[in-house]
Formats: sequence, C-alpha cells, structure tokens
Amino acid sequence: SRWEKKDRGFVYPDEMYLRFARCSPGPEKFNAKAAWKVMKNYDSRYLELTAASMEKQILSKTLFIPPGLKSSEGHSVFYMRPSRYFPKQTSTKEIIDNLVYCMQVMVEEEKSCTEGIGFLANMADWHFSNFSVSYCYQFMMMLQGRVPVRVRLFLIVNPPSWFGKIWKIMRPMLSDDFAKKVHVIQGSALPEFMEDGFESYLPDDMETGKVDADAIV
Repeated sequence: SRWEKKDRGFVYPDEMYLRFARCSPGPEKFNAKAAWKVMKNYDSRYLELTAASMEKQILSKTLFIPPGLKSSEGHSVFYMRPSRYFPKQTSTKEIIDNLVYCMQVMVEEEKSCTEGIGFLANMADWHFSNFSVSYCYQFMMMLQGRVPVRVRLFLIVNPPSWFGKIWKIMRPMLSDDFAKKVHVIQGSALPEFMEDGFESYLPDDMETGKVDADAIV
C-alpha cells in the first residue's frame, strides 16, 4: 500500500511484494521496514531481464544455474567461474545483470524463495585481470540484499595463493552476518558443504564435476 500510494511509474507484481517481504534483511522475515529499504534500492529494470536478452553473456559460461546442485542444507546452488570474466572486455552491468537474472530465476521456486540459495565460485585460473574493485563491490551488494533473494552460503573454492590480498578488499564490503556465510575452501572440502552426490550435478570444469557445462548452459 505504501509503494502504490504514490505514482512511481510502475507497480510491482504480487509475487515481487512477497519476495521483498520474505527476503527482508535481518533475522526476521516479513519485516516491513527492512523490506521497504530493499524495494527502494531495487532497479525495476531487472524485472525485464531474460535469457534471450543476455544470450551472449550466458553462453560465456561465466555464471549459470546447474540444475539439481544443492548444499548440505538443501539450498539450490548457482555456479560461477570468475576467470571467464574480464572487466576490460565485459561491462560490470552485463555481469551484474547475469547475476541478478540467475538469482531471480532461482527464487521462482517456492523453497528457494522461502529458505534462500547458495553460491559456488570456482576460482581456478583466476588472475588480477579478472578483478576490479567496482565489479567486486556491486557483486557483493547484490548478494547482500539489493535484490530480494537470501543467499545462505557463499563458497570460494580453490582460490590462488595470493587471494588474501583480494579478501582484504572484499571483507569491508560484507556485513558481519554475511561474512559468516562465506567459506574459502579447497575443492576437497566441498563434500562438507554440499549435498551427498553433488558431483552428479556439478559442472565438469571442476575436477569432480560430472555434468557437461556446455549442456547445462
């Protein structure tokens, strides 16, 4: 009612109001004040994102949803290969749109909408040329509530030995609550965080993955 009291140029569909309520920041769902903050910061342009409009970006296999991939707590998990993103070649807008599209598609499912999702970043072959502070900041903001999706788990897998330098830049971008959900691990530790049999749904560009990444995309 508060949103529609003024002419803001558009009205959210009912399912978006529900997502905002369910995914309001903090420990309590349906916190009207917190949900309102997310609504005001949300870019309505994201409502128009489609796979067709981002075909080239999605086909780059940088960020996508492997069907059936779940965490040990049963949350659906989406996947990223950050080494396929080059800030000098692809705009921040394109990769952020790719991120938002995947997150929003996942919460079309009731369980993901009510309980949240997970995120796995495969850091193999990642270099400084794949990083920019602006891109990192916007990415972290999206994971922390700029879109009405709760991220319950963030796995950074097989980072390079010098990743500590990047972590010093990243950590101040994260709330204390969200930082507790981030785990920097080696691939051998994945079974601790993933559902039994996860290898059958993991893209084959990870050592233990058994699914053709091209086929998934």
